[in-house]
Amino acid sequence: MSLRIHTNPVESWAGRQLKESQQALHDSLEKIAAGKRTNKAADDASGMVIADSLGSQARSMGQAIRNANDAVSMAQIADGALQESAGIIKTIRTKAIQAAQDSNGPQSRQAIQSDIDKLIDQIDMIAQNTSFNGQKLLSGGFIDKAFQVGANPNETTSLSIESAESNRLGDNETGRLSDINVLTQDGAEAAIGIADAALSDVNQMRSEIGSLQNQLTSSIRNLSVSQINILSAESAIRDIDLAEESMILSKMKVLTRVRSFALAQARAGGERVMQLFTT
Repeated sequence: MSLRIHTNPVESWAGRQLKESQQALHDSLEKIAAGKRTNKAADDASGMVIADSLGSQARSMGQAIRNANDAVSMAQIADGALQESAGIIKTIRTKAIQAAQDSNGPQSRQAIQSDIDKLIDQIDMIAQNTSFNGQKLLSGGFIDKAFQVGANPNETTSLSIESAESNRLGDNETGRLSDINVLTQDGAEAAIGIADAALSDVNQMRSEIGSLQNQLTSSIRNLSVSQINILSAESAIRDIDLAEESMILSKMKVLTRVRSFALAQARAGGERVMQLFTT
């Protein structure tokens, strides 16, 4: 049997095995500490690419959901303001009916006209002041506005809201809401038709806004379900299985202790050979 002092293959092999188990132990501890199976590309190159793509898509869906919720909030503000305007128009119609009888004298009709004028001013104030994030909604400038409600290009929906000002409500035949004059019986009769046309305009705008709200709500539900599924898929690729990794960690701890012992024994053999020359 030969004895080697400078080169000990058993010691070299044991040292290499110990380093490998120590590196595996370090990698396992890193994964458990981070809670992720892939902390660097070397852990799973293809898996990391797929997980990053899924994560990006999920975050984009999250922003699309927030966009849709903002659009719903905007639509609710516009609808609430139009509901108030519709109530005022109904009051104007009632007053027009009140004025449409000759039992009213000039002073009575003037008082009714004064009330109607104030109500019309209130409608104009609602139209001019209703806004969302600095954008006026009912003044006629909110036309062809697009909302990004998807995670991909061109996944948008749009909305236009016509002016809800008194000079725009009504029609060319009966007249506009701002034209109402109940100082005569004929004018009062005409005012009833104008109020009906104006109310129809407002209800049409509310209908379009309601359709958008339903569309947005459906998009939000769909995006939420898709986002949950994508996040689950990303987690399956990226996140660690704690039970499995704990077993690997225990295994690496045992191997590290065993290989440390083997390296110590290999080194001890070399020391015994040296002792032959010193005794």
